[in-house]
Amino acid sequence: MPLTSRGWRLRGLFLITAALALAACANEAPPTAQVTLADSTIRDAETAGAVQYSPVELNSAREKLEAARRNMQDDNNEQARRLAEEAEADARLAELRARTKTTRDAVAAIQSSIDTLRSELNTRPTR
Repeated sequence: MPLTSRGWRLRGLFLITAALALAACANEAPPTAQVTLADSTIRDAETAGAVQYSPVELNSAREKLEAARRNMQDDNNEQARRLAEEAEADARLAELRARTKTTRDAVAAIQSSIDTLRSELNTRPTR
């Protein structure tokens, strides 16, 4: 069945829209905000003790952030965005693991103090 002029216009409009969509993907803006957020999250993780308690995840975050920066310099912005997002996720995991460890240590110290106080109370002579 032959296309009418309306059919040709719709097909042309579709092709133009598809071309613009592809061009938009190819010219994705640099993920500067995402890289900045990942960098800030890494610093938060370091402050929380991730260097000591979660070094694997922290190093992964640092490596992915550096790879994201290299990809931004090469105008590979989609890959840079993905890597920056992964770096942020790794840093958040490192921070949470570090905070979990420090919280567990604090709970253990409090429990030890409670045990000591109970022991002292039980050994006191009664009047």
